[in-house]
Amino acid sequence: MTRRTSSPAPVARRLAPLAVAVAAFGLAGCQMTSPIQTDVPYTSADGIDVDLQDVQIRNLVVVAESKGGKGTISGSAINRGAQPATITFAGEGGASATFQVPAYGQEQISEGSPVSLSAVTGEPGGLATLQVGTGPSGANIVKVPILLPEGYYETLAP
Repeated sequence: MTRRTSSPAPVARRLAPLAVAVAAFGLAGCQMTSPIQTDVPYTSADGIDVDLQDVQIRNLVVVAESKGGKGTISGSAINRGAQPATITFAGEGGASATFQVPAYGQEQISEGSPVSLSAVTGEPGGLATLQVGTGPSGANIVKVPILLPEGYYETLAP
C-alpha cells in the first residue's frame, strides 16, 4: 500500500487569492486617511503670493547680499483691472519702492529696471517684513523671503 503525503502547495494555492484580497482591502484604507494632494493649495515657487483686489503678485522675494544692504524686489504682478495700478513696497526703516502695472497686464518686477529697497533689515535666508499695497487695496503687511543673488537670481544682485 502506498502512502500519500499531503503537500502544502495546494493549500497555499487556495489561500493565495484570499491573502491578496486581504492585502488589497487593507491598503485601500490608507487612501481614506490621506488628503488628496491636488485639494491642498500651495505656492510652488521661492516667494510668496499677495492678492491686492485687482492686482495679484506671485513669487514675491527680496534679493539681497547682506543685512542692512540694498535689496531688489522680484516677482510677477498681474493687474486684472481696467486702470493701471501702482504697487508700493515699503520695508522696515523707511525703505520704499514703487512699480507700475498696466491695465489688464502682467509684468515681471525688476525685469527691465530694478525695483530696489535702500536697506533690507533681515539676513539672506530669513524673512523681510514689507508693506505691499495699491491705492484701492490699502497696505498689507507680509513676510517675504530674502534670497542671495545666486542661480537665476544672480542678475538681480543689488
